[in-house]
Amino acid sequence: MNINSADLAVTANFPEEVAVIKLAIMAVGGQGGGVLTKWIEQCARSNGYAVQATSVAGVAQRTGATIYYIEMAPATIDSPVFALLPAAGDVDILIAAEMM
Repeated sequence: MNINSADLAVTANFPEEVAVIKLAIMAVGGQGGGVLTKWIEQCARSNGYAVQATSVAGVAQRTGATIYYIEMAPATIDSPVFALLPAAGDVDILIAAEMM
């Protein structure tokens, strides 16, 4: 099945004061957290967002806990500066495949 990024386009009505959207994906190795991260990153870029995605390197093995972190902002914002890791309590969206 071929999925076009245009098919995944989502219109989000975030308040204008939200400059950077912060998203964390909690997964266990083998659950597809990396694939989901890439899909979200591609979808955001195709909808005009500047995006950065990071993960904890080297732990994405079967049953190993992994954290993927994405920050995105409308491309109209001048050179957004993104963080490599989330700060405690500073995530807008949390996705988890199971209770961690």
